[in-house]
Amino acid sequence: MVGYANTMSRLQKNLPAMYVLAHKRDDESRLELATLLAEIFTTGEDRLSLREEEMVNELIDRLLSSQSPTVRRALLSKFANAHHMPRKIAREAANDDITVARDVLMNCESLTDEDLIEVVHVKGSTYAEAVATRRQINEAVADALVTTGDLKVMQLVAENMGAKLSPKAVDVLARSARFTAELRRPIMKRPELTEEVATRMYWWVSQELRREALKQFAIPAAQINAALSDTIEELLNQHKTDMNDDDVMGQIADWLAERQAVSVRILPQVLRLGHFRLFNILLARLSHLDLPMVDAIVNETGGRSLAVLCRGIGIDKSGFVSIFLLSRGSRPGEQIVHPRELSFAMAAFDRMSTNLAQDLLMTWKKNPSFLLNRQESDLALEA
Repeated sequence: MVGYANTMSRLQKNLPAMYVLAHKRDDESRLELATLLAEIFTTGEDRLSLREEEMVNELIDRLLSSQSPTVRRALLSKFANAHHMPRKIAREAANDDITVARDVLMNCESLTDEDLIEVVHVKGSTYAEAVATRRQINEAVADALVTTGDLKVMQLVAENMGAKLSPKAVDVLARSARFTAELRRPIMKRPELTEEVATRMYWWVSQELRREALKQFAIPAAQINAALSDTIEELLNQHKTDMNDDDVMGQIADWLAERQAVSVRILPQVLRLGHFRLFNILLARLSHLDLPMVDAIVNETGGRSLAVLCRGIGIDKSGFVSIFLLSRGSRPGEQIVHPRELSFAMAAFDRMSTNLAQDLLMTWKKNPSFLLNRQESDLALEA
């Protein structure tokens, strides 16, 4: 209460002189008034009664109404170190040049959530970045910041442990983090992280973060597998225009390999999404055969070589049938599979033992011409 009494006496002592200065129109008097006002707040002892606050606001209004840039700039600079500056001045400073506004937006406690949200919506990303570094940020302000779509602002919010994130903000950050590496670690470290979000992010983040997510939430294997399917679909939908680009598809295969996600289980999904080049690239990696050889195997009429390959890498009969039918979609022109062709392929799969299939794969790998010569002979017989 001592500070409050001191503030009251200081205001009462200076109030007559302040009103005299307020009625003068010259810049020198306005600057002197700004100095006296600032002295009340810069010490931090700024608790005023309602009546005193009205009087102070009246004096501030007079200063802010000045058309003199010198007076307005001096007024703001006088309060530069007053984190509890009057809200009227704080709002004015927050919308000034960023060199003036930055410290106010970062530190001033007089600004309300509504004030901060207005600045985020109206001013540029540099202002939003300043708001995003505040010591404490409420949910409404965080929502406004992350929905700007500015990645730098979103990263600052995600890294700011003084920010309270709503489920909406967490969702926005998680969606953006899928394709923005800088957001992945911060979002996975947030106290608001839920099992649902951790599962959704699981395949997008590093192995270290995946281990931490499993330790924190004990995510069931079924959920992880379902998340992988969702992740693959999202990833491939982002690359529809690149589906025939071997370089891009090779990078996606690398991405999956880094996450130890390349397996026979994902092959049908890749085909259903129409990514035939990626399917061939993955098949080449699983079988350890060259890509041109896999291209020849997949394109072969009848599917006998494909049956060998699938049997050799551990694909069961139902999986082979799905792969055989779906892979025909890569053929130019007519893509309908004749029942006789399907019967031929299934018979070839049934006749092939796993050991024999693996031996043939080793032979093809060592001597690719063995497979190609056999295919040419088959074509000659069919003719």
